[in-house]
Amino acid sequence: MKEEMLEKYRYDLAYLREMSVQAEKDFGRFGYTLLFKEGLPVSFENYRMQLAEQLNHWCKKEYDRIPSLLYHIDLPEHLLPAGYGCKDTGRLAELILQRELIKVILRKHYLS
Repeated sequence: MKEEMLEKYRYDLAYLREMSVQAEKDFGRFGYTLLFKEGLPVSFENYRMQLAEQLNHWCKKEYDRIPSLLYHIDLPEHLLPAGYGCKDTGRLAELILQRELIKVILRKHYLS
């Protein structure tokens, strides 16, 4: 799914909330506790910044597990920046959340 097609969903609060739940679920299946802070405005950018911060920590502590996590999330390798994205966790967080958002969109459109 092209980025332009995702644009309208990046501002839909219901889709964003489901995206965060999907991300927490996918990370949890792999043993990572992904936590998004409550009380912050729901926005793609807020989720991206929070995920980038957590990815930065995991990249430093458990770099060798990151490729398997990204495979589990189903993030295509050709999209990844060098070093599995650990050199630019902001971009990596964006790619992960876009993939999670796509999962939500597909589920809503094809299971409805």
